[in-house]
Amino acid sequence: MDGARPRAARRLDEAWDVIVVGAGLGGLSAAASLARSGRRVAVFDQHVVAGGYAHRFLRKARGTRQVYDFDVALHMTGDLRADRWLGGRLAEVGVLGRIRTRTFAEAYRTRGPAHDLVVPTDVDAYEALLARTFPAEARGVRDLFALFRAADLGSAGFDEASAGARALMGRTLAEVIAAHVRDERFLIVFGTLWPYLGTPPRALCAMTFAQMWASYHLGGCCYVEGGGQSLADAFVAVIVENGGRVELGCAVERIVTHAGRVVGVETSRHGALRAPVVVSNASGLATFEALLDEPALATSDRWAMKAMPVSASAHEAYVGLEGDATALGLPDRLLFDVRSYDVDAEWAAVTRGDLTAQSHVVANHNLSDPGRAPPGRSILNVIALANGGLWRDLDEVEYRRRKREVERCLLDRLAAYIPALERRIEVCETGTPRTMTRYSWNTDGALYGVAATPDSHSYKRPRPRTQVPGLYLAGAWTFPAGGFVGAMVSGFHTADLVRADL
Repeated sequence: MDGARPRAARRLDEAWDVIVVGAGLGGLSAAASLARSGRRVAVFDQHVVAGGYAHRFLRKARGTRQVYDFDVALHMTGDLRADRWLGGRLAEVGVLGRIRTRTFAEAYRTRGPAHDLVVPTDVDAYEALLARTFPAEARGVRDLFALFRAADLGSAGFDEASAGARALMGRTLAEVIAAHVRDERFLIVFGTLWPYLGTPPRALCAMTFAQMWASYHLGGCCYVEGGGQSLADAFVAVIVENGGRVELGCAVERIVTHAGRVVGVETSRHGALRAPVVVSNASGLATFEALLDEPALATSDRWAMKAMPVSASAHEAYVGLEGDATALGLPDRLLFDVRSYDVDAEWAAVTRGDLTAQSHVVANHNLSDPGRAPPGRSILNVIALANGGLWRDLDEVEYRRRKREVERCLLDRLAAYIPALERRIEVCETGTPRTMTRYSWNTDGALYGVAATPDSHSYKRPRPRTQVPGLYLAGAWTFPAGGFVGAMVSGFHTADLVRADL
């Protein structure tokens, strides 16, 4: 989505220790870790900017000199403190010292028909808020928070699950909450962040949700200054400084094998390159079915991946606005606006593509990262989950019609907060599941790879070490989870496996 162009092709060494397919956060973290430990690493990505979902794009307002700097996906992240497992690994490879973060006392606002709460990041303050809000459920609230604290793996890492984490593995988020609190509103209030995993509460593994919840409330809720692109660029800098290469606008077209094991790749701009190890940050199905030259070598891995449920995609509008959105009626940095407490009806609306019946999330980036918008202007985005399968086989005419409908609906949501929205809009870009598919190669534009159900969470996902010697996976389609934190944890774990095998 960025306006940059790839640099002219340069001579590239023909042989590497490791080649990484895809410059998403999973691939970049694996590459940075391996490069820092002395391996010669080359990363290739079809896009002209690194980061996958962690990148930015620029848009100029028509007829003006105003340029808006949009962050594709990052609204907040956690576990970046050095005392957390992920933060420690980022510090170890030299990434943490290259980024600056803004921390927040307030994680987000959640609003529904019968609740309106500003959720603090501090876990004790959050527990006290919910105990006050649901006084008849205070004991259940206390026990639930104790359960989620005990399940946290963010300090020790994910190599071995704690007893607390194991207690949540086979249960859904809805089941765990219902065992402690009866108020129907509580599932939506406590489970506000479930859209960040793209799987509804009645199907979402409670353990996976607990890790995301802990990353914010125990690991520190923050925003990376400069957005996801700053995080991706920090990884790229580490890779290059340690003798690696990151080649953008250069797709890997084939993962090449010989005598049953990986020997290299074929690329769009540099031809054939050799490496005994290939780490794929592409989706699992794309890796096994579209990239691997002999798919039969990974038959069991391929069928295991096919059996995995896929997380939701999204509709998203990126809006550049004349005026200060905070003063105009949107004082919240991150707002989850809930339509009802019937999560089954909510998910049914997502499944059938009825955007009018869905909840949505609104982000005011002026409050997350001041200075990204032109002076006197604002950057906003509004997001709703989507069923990517409904966008799979549309012809161009039907696609454009549906895209216009989505944009109209999302802008109507924004107009509820900001009067006279239409005359203030200077830039509007709308993303659909097809957009997500185009830039990520993810099946149906999935945001979080494999859906995190009790049967497909962390340890039950297809493993990073595949049945093809020399071929590994990293990112949202393998262990442990999707999202920025999950992808980076995945990359570091995959790098550890590669080092062990080498």
